[in-house]
Amino acid sequence: MGKYLIITGYKKADFLSKIGSYKLQLNPTEISIGIGDPETKKVEKDAFGNVIISLAPLYRQRTLDLNFTIDNTGAIPNKPNGMGSSYSANLVDSIKSLEEIAIDDVVSEHRPPFVRLSWGTKFTFSGTVSSYKYNYTFFNAYGTPLRAVVTMQIKDFDKNDASLFQSPDITKMPVIKDGDTIVKLCEEYYDDKKYYIKLAEFNSLSSFRNLKHGGQLEIPPIK
Repeated sequence: MGKYLIITGYKKADFLSKIGSYKLQLNPTEISIGIGDPETKKVEKDAFGNVIISLAPLYRQRTLDLNFTIDNTGAIPNKPNGMGSSYSANLVDSIKSLEEIAIDDVVSEHRPPFVRLSWGTKFTFSGTVSSYKYNYTFFNAYGTPLRAVVTMQIKDFDKNDASLFQSPDITKMPVIKDGDTIVKLCEEYYDDKKYYIKLAEFNSLSSFRNLKHGGQLEIPPIK
């Protein structure tokens, strides 16, 4: 395992469909973990209207707070993650790379990604990002940001909540863009291209290849 903390994003709560990973350039100097009040699984009432608390196990939500610095001044030997090797790459590209992995909604799941933090062989924490911000703290003469401090809070979730593992159940109607194909849309919305024939049949399409730019395609839920 590496010596730097790694943030890995996943599409689903089973932590199998990986989006990508972001390796911190500088490890955080402090990580804060909090434990919330216990929550009961279910509340029921008896025949007289009295509340009966279920005997199911209680769930205490844990939160993790951390902040870390991203530096592109040249003072740190290793470059910030996600910048690539192009001459025009800058700190904004690194921030965008982090957001694509941990913040931006997963289209096929209609929700933000699940994330797992890992550091060495001993430290891991899984959940979803509940708050996130970044402050640019240093710039060059042209206004290009050279240093940023990122602050994140991650909340874990009840592993017994079955709704987190269900397939998408909302019909969507995306607008067709240049380059869109049935196969591409299946990979984007269903995370699997094998549904392309059924999707074409559902929309009464005569061709799998040439979709009308600006038109709409109905993407039904998986059954």
